[in-house]
Amino acid sequence: MGSSRLLLFYWILPLIVANLSLGADPYFQSRCVDTAGNYTANSAYQANLNTIFSHLTSHPDFNYGFYNLSAGQNPNHVNAIALCREDRNQDECNTCLNETVSELRQLCPLYKEVVGWSEFCTLRYANRDLFGELETSPGSCLYNVQDVQNPDRFNQVLDNLLTNLSSLAAAGGPLRKYAADNSTVGVFQIVYAMVQCSPDLSEQECGDCLSVAKDGIGGCCLGQRGCRILRPSCFLSSSHTRRASGRYYRGRSSSLKHWLVIKRSPSTAAAAVSHPYPQTHHGDLSHPAKTSRRRQPRLPAFHKPKLS
Repeated sequence: MGSSRLLLFYWILPLIVANLSLGADPYFQSRCVDTAGNYTANSAYQANLNTIFSHLTSHPDFNYGFYNLSAGQNPNHVNAIALCREDRNQDECNTCLNETVSELRQLCPLYKEVVGWSEFCTLRYANRDLFGELETSPGSCLYNVQDVQNPDRFNQVLDNLLTNLSSLAAAGGPLRKYAADNSTVGVFQIVYAMVQCSPDLSEQECGDCLSVAKDGIGGCCLGQRGCRILRPSCFLSSSHTRRASGRYYRGRSSSLKHWLVIKRSPSTAAAAVSHPYPQTHHGDLSHPAKTSRRRQPRLPAFHKPKLS
């Protein structure tokens, strides 16, 4: 009996260590844009990028969580835009940006153009203009594997809620374009949603970006209990619960227990499998990019994802 418990401990320990190595934000996603080219190590481009990273992670002004930075001269000029979620304070914003910079250094080394989405912030950089540019690709999607009850009614309520929130966010002015609220579905179900645009977009551009994001629900998470649609210039998130549980948008979107699933691109013909680590739905990516994500811990044989 004692030896069995010891073997079980040594089997579980690597999984715990692997899980801890995933980092602080299990929702993290990134895109390394292949078509933009690469820079060489220790080059002027890398020096300019490091300058931006240094300013970004030590910036003394909160500026509503929005930063537009640039460094260097052509052909090694680097532009960057960072945006924290509106309901975060400065300390939370700085923490998120620090972690995002660290992730992108590891996942997209030597790429000139990169987009990274954490749960509470977005960071993108490139050797071209970004400020004031509406960009809806590359994109990413995360969703809860569990289905909602009464999906037709739920989808209609969510669509109306997102439409209203998109209008509110788009009209938010040049400092912030964010909105969050909830609606009831029947007697016991509540759907929460939030949307946010980069504030350098116009009202029309913000509305257009969120419309593209909302259209992505059909190919990713229609009728699911949670959904995150990520675009460079905007994002939307929704979550479902059976009872009111406070302002979900001040905390984590929901429990990770059933939130995220493996769903590979159609070319790999992989089935969707419930799993507590973040994966990406590779849909609607018109801008060629390399998908980067964390390495998953090795699973025991009886729990390996089953591929069709």
